[in-house]
Amino acid sequence: MTHRLKLLLVWLTLLLSGCATERSMKPAAEIDFSEHLRGKTLLFVAAHPDDEWGVAPLFAEACLFNGAKCHFVVASEARSWGCFPTIGLRDPAECTRIRRDEMIKSATALGGKVTFFGWEDAFYAFDQAGMERNIALWAKDNGGRDALVARFKGVIDAVKPGVIFSHDPRHGTTCHPNHRAVTLLMLEALNQTDANTRPEVWFENDLFVEDIMDAPTKAAVDNGAFFPWPKDRSPMYWYDASKVLPNGKTGFDYLVATMKTHATQYPDIASGRRVLAPTKAQQRIPFTRLQDIDPKQDLCTALALERPTFDKFGYPPSK
Repeated sequence: MTHRLKLLLVWLTLLLSGCATERSMKPAAEIDFSEHLRGKTLLFVAAHPDDEWGVAPLFAEACLFNGAKCHFVVASEARSWGCFPTIGLRDPAECTRIRRDEMIKSATALGGKVTFFGWEDAFYAFDQAGMERNIALWAKDNGGRDALVARFKGVIDAVKPGVIFSHDPRHGTTCHPNHRAVTLLMLEALNQTDANTRPEVWFENDLFVEDIMDAPTKAAVDNGAFFPWPKDRSPMYWYDASKVLPNGKTGFDYLVATMKTHATQYPDIASGRRVLAPTKAQQRIPFTRLQDIDPKQDLCTALALERPTFDKFGYPPSK
């Protein structure tokens, strides 16, 4: 093989690789979420109060202006230590009470209702073992794994959603084990429903793991930007949160308002000390469809993320 031919083959390989990466950043087929969700019943499945802020722009348009009905499930909000790192509150019962109230206000502002499951807000390792440990704890406290799945099945049967949104179970956007766990349990419940009437499922497929961001990406994310999970070849679909809605607000305005409502989690945003101002291009929120991924794939364990979790660092703090 001549040197020139070798160079040509290398160039073609790089070109095709670049094209594949570019395709992963674009939709496989255009979809107008505004029209697609019009008049439908939407269900967002979350682990915690505040997890909904990433879908707030889309839900605001659908449920406040386009005749959709919105429902939120928050599965693991009980005995929450989530107020300690942000506002120094060490009382998990009080933190839980406040965060539930924040979630009710957030759901109401987006035209929806919320159901709480009351599972413990466990905080184990950000890997596959940590996720499985979370599920085992919930199962122990709530009548077994089948009972956890049945809880989701009950909501799906009652709400009868046409579309379900949740965090991508491969990574949960942050690799938080609860994010991944609740989505997988919901999918187990979904598999028990009639395949002919089963709702479509979309996953928020963005990146919020600072450990694998370069400095410019981290700065942009801190400023409110969205980026898709890196090196993901699944087809990506986008919702433009910079869109101006009928009342003159943008979808991103609703995202910020949602974060302000969750003042225990985003005190700097709620107080105005931190102002989010991403570019319009950075306000595009990436989503992936269930049928385009392997939901059991684990994209977190290999990252070896160190967090102050119960199992590794003796967290939560003693009073």
